[in-house]
Parts: sequence; C-alpha cells; structure tokens
Amino acid sequence: MKKFYDREREMEQLRDMQRQAFEDYSRFVVLTGRRRVGKTSLVYRLMEETKEEAPGLYFFVGRKTEAMLVRTYCDEVRTKLEEYVPEGITSFRGLLQLLLEIGKRRHFTLFIDEFQEFDNVNAGVFSDVQELWDRYKKETKVCLIVSGSIFCMMEKIFKDEAQPLFGRDDCTIKLQPFTTATIREILGDYKADYTNEDLLALWTITGGVARYIEQLMNNRCTNMKTMLHYVCSSGDSYFIEEGKSVLVQEFGKQYGTYFSILDQIAHGDVTQSEIEASLGVKSLGGQLKVLEEKYGIIKKKRPVGAKEGSQTVRYEIQDNFFRFWFRYINRYASLIEIRNFPALEQIMVDDYTTFSGIALERWFRQKMMESYHYKTIGGWWLPSGVNAHGDHDDFEIDIVAVTLGDEVEAYEVKRNPKKYNPARLKEKVEMMQRHLFRGQEVKMNGLSMEEM
Repeated sequence: MKKFYDREREMEQLRDMQRQAFEDYSRFVVLTGRRRVGKTSLVYRLMEETKEEAPGLYFFVGRKTEAMLVRTYCDEVRTKLEEYVPEGITSFRGLLQLLLEIGKRRHFTLFIDEFQEFDNVNAGVFSDVQELWDRYKKETKVCLIVSGSIFCMMEKIFKDEAQPLFGRDDCTIKLQPFTTATIREILGDYKADYTNEDLLALWTITGGVARYIEQLMNNRCTNMKTMLHYVCSSGDSYFIEEGKSVLVQEFGKQYGTYFSILDQIAHGDVTQSEIEASLGVKSLGGQLKVLEEKYGIIKKKRPVGAKEGSQTVRYEIQDNFFRFWFRYINRYASLIEIRNFPALEQIMVDDYTTFSGIALERWFRQKMMESYHYKTIGGWWLPSGVNAHGDHDDFEIDIVAVTLGDEVEAYEVKRNPKKYNPARLKEKVEMMQRHLFRGQEVKMNGLSMEEM
C-alpha cells in the first residue's frame, strides 16, 4: 500500500507536539498500539513531511548488546544530523546526553522504536532517560517520540508510579486499527467492483490491522477465497507464524495456559465455567483477569443494562485477527506440522459462513461506535435461570444501542437478509422490556451484508 491512509487525527497530534517542541521546549510523546498497526509508518511519514524543517533520527531497539545498538545509533546521528560524534561512546546514556546538548542549539525529531526492549538490553536506560530528560527538557528543542508494541510493558514503563518515567510523557497516542470506512477505501483502491462479501472477508481476517491488509492487497487477494488461500499458502506464510510471534512476546513463559484459554474462547466457550470445564481446570479467574486487564486481549461482555458486578459475563477476543488465528491456525497446528495446507484451507472455507457471521455483528458495532451517535452499544440476553424454558440464547438480541438522545435501538444481524424475522425480534424486545427499558419505545430492524 503506497498510499497513506487515514491517521489524520494522530498525525495532527504528532505535528502539534513537534511544533511545540521546536518553538517552545522539548516534548515527549509515547505512541502505543499492537504490532503491525502502523506506528513506525506514521512517525516515518511525520519525519518525511518535516525533513526540510528539521532532521529526524530513527533508533530501533533490537535484542543486541547496548554497545552494538549505540554504534548503529551513532552512525545515524552522523548521517542525519551531520554532527561530530566522538568514537568510543558505548552507552545509550552517553549518546542521549550528547543529543540533548545538540538540542540546545538546534531542533530535531528523535524516534525510538520498540522502546520497551531496553528492558532486555539494559533496564537502567529508563532511569538514565528520566534523569537526562528532567535536566535538559526546558533548555532544548527536541521532539522525542518513543513507540512500543508490547502493551503491558509500555503501560508499566509510563503508567506505573514506581517507574522512573512515570508522568514524563506530554502526550500518549494509542494507534488503533483502521476504521470501517478506511478498510472500504483501501479495498476499493485495489478492486473497484468489490462486493460486501469481499469487504467482510478483509475485515474478518485482518480486523483493520494495516500490515495484514497490506500483505493481502499487495498479493492481489481481494476476495474470500484468494485471501484464505494466501493465508494457507505454505508453512512460511506470514499469517501462520504471526499470532504466536506476537503473543509469545507479550505472555512470555506463561503463553501455554493463555493460548489454551484463548483457543476455547475462539471456539465458543465464552463463560468462565465453560472454559474451565473444557480445560479441566478448577479456577481460571486469575488468568482471565490478566488477559483482560494486563494484556487487553479479551474483554468482558455483559447484557446492556447489567450492573458492573453482575455475574452475567461472557468473554470475547477483542482483536479480529487473533480470533481468526486461534480458531484455525492454533487449533489445527497438527495440519501445519505435516504441511497439509489444502486441508486447513478447506476447514476455513467450510466454516467461513458461520465465523464471518460473528464478524459481521462486530462490523456493525464498530461502525456504530465510529459514528459517535451512541452512548451505549452492546447486546442483550437473559441472565442464567431467568428463562423458564431453559433456552437462554432464544432470547438474545445481537445489538442493543442507546443514542445520545436516549433513543433505544435493537438489531438482529444476519448475513442473509431473508433470514431476518421481524416478528421474532419483536418478541425478544418485549422480553427485554420486562427487565429493561420499560415503557420506552424501541426501534427494531435487521442488519445484513447489504447494510455494510
């Protein structure tokens, strides 16, 4: 994808921070977001756009020794700033102090990518950055941008009061996957006559993550069959290894237990008791809490109107790609081991209608969120034990939303519009109104692929 899509709001925030740094005094920006979402590309674009005004330095924190990293960084400073850098600097502290001294007489942007990896290189770097930043900030004109993909580490570095860099950032930007409108725009640029089935497939597999969309579009995979074929093209497929490589970095040695939980959620075990029963474990409450609060991989779903402490809780994987990866790649790893990719592809194709139906519901919720017209968006179902018939799913409404004007809307989501049953939705809404929204009018409608 050579064209740069979306990100106008985030780019304006970065430009504003850069402007303040150059005109006033140094600013510290923290850029977070899951891997492959486009953080590096965003800052590269900022530096490219402003290179006539000020140079930009790029430091990537890889898993090398501090001395090796600093040697590379020194070369970058010599090339981009055309400044004298003495030989023999082997510590990041020494180089940063040199840069801040330079920042007293000229302005520039310093971008440190995968900043959290300093924890593996030399954890003392965080204290060094804090000390030097506090000393030099007001007398320099440097726009310092640090980015990180490992959510829990970046949260700890900048949000934990016990850490040296707590409160040092002037601005934190969390980069999200592309919006539904941007996904539509990208697909349209690669396939002018795309169908909503094509659009749904792109959303179902990538969830709007920039790098995944780029992979598919650059390989001209613009419909469901070509996308799934590309995913299963070989054991070296980008998508085969991606889930594990991203999440093992997050979870560390505990990844086996977390993977088992996520696998069950991806396959329909959505309550704690269901997950525990499937895995034969007595209590997974602690692990579920860690997955939700520390890593942000899953989230709790409660019926609209349920209180925060309500036990009517379901779990879902927030990220579309991880849902896809655990449902197919992780679950059928044995097929990948013996390189039976045609069998894996067939499983995906056979299950696609069911799996994409769930993704379609998520598409509409996302689209509603992006409209900024609502204060509540969720689903509704009967709490356990309420339905005398014992069939709780029978009275479940896919989407219940409350507008900013307090109007209530209820939607049934079906891939095929012919399967929408207005009378049945009316029954469900009437059941909901016995518990919630009594006396209020509820707007009812069906949503299908035609409304995407």
